Amino acid sequence: MKEWMDRLRNASKDSAVLVEGKRDKRALQKYGIKNIITLEGKRFTELPDLLEGFSRVILLFDLDKHGERIKEKVKEILTKQGYILIEEFREELRHMGINFVEDIDGKSGCVERTSDTGQAHKV
Repeated sequence: MKEWMDRLRNASKDSAVLVEGKRDKRALQKYGIKNIITLEGKRFTELPDLLEGFSRVILLFDLDKHGERIKEKVKEILTKQGYILIEEFREELRHMGINFVEDIDGKSGCVERTSDTGQAHKV
């Protein structure tokens, strides 16, 4: 999990990280993940405005049926618009047995989080 988090933290420096909701965003922010954009309450037509300034987008939706539908729709829209989509982090969650992004918080025992700076530190 630590290696996954380190790679995601690094990739998020110059890529948008699309998640479903606020709890997903909060769970990731605790570990220093940057550029997190939530889709909650937004329309798919707003995606280009939300992603302004990014060419690479990490799709990090939950691994349930709802998350799968969102991923397919977002993927269809963004592919047509020429974005570089990164799905490997989501697929790796599946292999780690994590179905909901917000559950990362309980599985990241190998990474210490700090709430005041948002930075993660090795333990």
